[in-house]
Formats: sequence, structure tokens, C-alpha cells
Amino acid sequence: MTIQEIQDRMEIRELTDMFANLADTKEVDKQVELFLPEGKLEFQIGFDGEIKEIIGREALQQAFGRTVGPAKNVYHLNGQQTLTSYSGNEAEGIAYCQATLVNTVDGKDVTTTNYVRYTDHYAKVDGKWYIRQRRTTFLFRETR
Repeated sequence: MTIQEIQDRMEIRELTDMFANLADTKEVDKQVELFLPEGKLEFQIGFDGEIKEIIGREALQQAFGRTVGPAKNVYHLNGQQTLTSYSGNEAEGIAYCQATLVNTVDGKDVTTTNYVRYTDHYAKVDGKWYIRQRRTTFLFRETR
């Protein structure tokens, strides 16, 4: 592994962690800047539902805002991340995350924790790494 690859891997990890940090602080305007302008997010509607695509920063900002905006608290905990391919300016990887949102429902706090796997495609443009595409797979959900 070259020094450049080690540096790139660290930057991609920082990109993944920054995505979670910005979700926690509800800074969706900064969060969408981590995607390429034509970036794409894929996710399932429900655990057995169809795959939905959100394409472009404006659409991503609206979607992220609808998710974290109403939440009283948001907390992400990232786990392992592995790059499955790397070619210098392109990379693919898998990352795991525990995403917890606290919402008020009927005057009570309801905590929902989603355990997710991200399958990511990254691109390095003008020396900076971005998310080109992210597939969010919901593995398990707890509500309390």
C-alpha cells in the first residue's frame, strides 16, 4: 500500500464520519456537500420495500431535512469500514452505522435505532473525496 493510498483511505474514513457528525448536528446543508452534485442515495422503503433513489444535492437536502429536522435528538455511531476496491480516484466500500433518532410522539419521547450498512461509491475530484452513490440497507430497527 502506498502512502497516497493510506492517505486516501484516511480521507474516505473522515468523509464517512463527517456525514454522521453533520447528521447529528442537523447541518444538512453541509452534509449534502459531501456528495457529488449528481450524487445518489438509495434506500429501501420499509425493510422489504422497493428501492427509492434520491439524486442531486437539492433533493438530498430535502430528504435529510425531513429525516433529522423533526427529531429532538440525533445520534450516529459508525462502526467498521472496509474498502472493497480502490483505484486512486475511485473507491468502493462498506460501512456500518447505528443511527438513533429521538422524536416526540403524543407527548412522549420515542427512540428509534436503525442498524444500517452503507454500500458506498466514492470519487476523488480536484483532490477531494466525495460520495458518488450510497445505498443504505436497514438491517434491524428497535423502537422504545
